[in-house]
Amino acid sequence: MKNASPRALSLYTAGLLTVIITLVVVAGDLAFYHQMRLMQILLLAIFCFFISFFVVIYVINNFIYEKIIVVYKTIQAQKGSKRRSEFKDNENILDRVQKDVESWAKDRKEELDRYKAQEQYRREFIGNISHELKTPIFNIQGYLHTLLDGGLEDPDINHKYLLRTDKSVERLISIVEDLDTITRLEAGTLKLDIKRVNIVDLAKEIMEMMEIKAKKNDIKIVFGKKYERPIYVKADKDKIKQVFINLIDNAIKYGKENSKIEVRFFDMEDNILIEVADNGPGIAEEHLPRLFERFYRVDKSRARDQGGTGLGLAIVKHIIEGHEQTINVRSTVDVGTTFSFTLEKSVKENKD
Repeated sequence: MKNASPRALSLYTAGLLTVIITLVVVAGDLAFYHQMRLMQILLLAIFCFFISFFVVIYVINNFIYEKIIVVYKTIQAQKGSKRRSEFKDNENILDRVQKDVESWAKDRKEELDRYKAQEQYRREFIGNISHELKTPIFNIQGYLHTLLDGGLEDPDINHKYLLRTDKSVERLISIVEDLDTITRLEAGTLKLDIKRVNIVDLAKEIMEMMEIKAKKNDIKIVFGKKYERPIYVKADKDKIKQVFINLIDNAIKYGKENSKIEVRFFDMEDNILIEVADNGPGIAEEHLPRLFERFYRVDKSRARDQGGTGLGLAIVKHIIEGHEQTINVRSTVDVGTTFSFTLEKSVKENKD
């Protein structure tokens, strides 16, 4: 029995089941038909034996043996192939382990580099904001000490130093307000009031407002061409006004004498492309990727002398992204700088 094939085992099982069924039938017949003659009972038993035997054989062949033989052949095939591939598997597993370790190390390195970059940015941000806040605070402190040390009694001195104190307080307030604006824009708590805006009229309003400041530096603010028809966009008017002010103010601060600032509009099917361009000193290429970072300055000493919070371009970027649009900059040293951003076109004819 130990070396019997699956089919022999099946036949043995079928025979055993048949005998059991036959005995059950015979016993039942003896119990229920005790008055019948012995020959009739034997004939009935033989008939039942053959019927049950063929039924059991059929069931085993179709529902048990066919399934068992498939499993049996699969196991035998696996045993044969396992010996052939054992050495190859041992060789491949080392390669897989090495690749997994290298992949894990690469992921950890990228994660570590990302954390280092974030830490570097955090340190720079804290250093920059500390410096920006310290400058007006120390100025105010110095002016007050001068006044308390006797300058308050001199009308000329106290008036001059009070004006300087007021200027430093205004700068401090501007820094805090700009930080608050960026924080709310990033958090999404500063909601935009999107309306239909004539971007040509809005730009003209800002250009006229900043004309006096530009003339002091011998800089002209002009349109790239005549825009006789209105150009309508979907925008938050006050926020886009701030974008124009920041970009034009930047161009005035860092522009050179006898230069000009151009405002241009281009139809881009679904959007309007807006450019604020100057022919000033330009910006070196290595500074361009970080130009929209908070407190990042190309020329730190000159930038602080010019005033400002160092947050203007960061605010511009967040406002444009709040409109689900993009802003870009291109610049060439000694040629000029162009800031370009898009706003969605409004084709609606009715007025707000």
